[in-house]
Amino acid sequence: MYSFYGKKELIQERIANLPVNLSEHRVFLQITQGDSTGDVKLYERQQDGNFTVTEWSPRQTSALIVAIDKAIMANKGVNCVGEQIKAVLRQLLGKGYTIENVAAPVSAKAAFAHPVKEASGDFIRTVIILGC
Repeated sequence: MYSFYGKKELIQERIANLPVNLSEHRVFLQITQGDSTGDVKLYERQQDGNFTVTEWSPRQTSALIVAIDKAIMANKGVNCVGEQIKAVLRQLLGKGYTIENVAAPVSAKAAFAHPVKEASGDFIRTVIILGC
């Protein structure tokens, strides 16, 4: 899990330098909070290598982050945390808006920079969770 707080430019720079290979993960998630709205994106790799991306726009994300953390810790590494994350998201946020057949992101910057750029306010938070 990666958590970044601060100015957009600084967060975008840190995201660009993340040492991750997203193609190694079947599920990953980004939760971004601005002044008055949040953005949640769940990426799920499909068998053809493309991704399904589901997005929600909750007002606040703090309780969501806590609920996801509790689900991950309760799992204790037994099952894919992606399934627990999806269950929490659907329970707390509902169905969401889904786009299918999205090409795999070529980098962490390609996957995670846009929600940071679009967040309102000078000081924001983004949390990136890499699942199984």
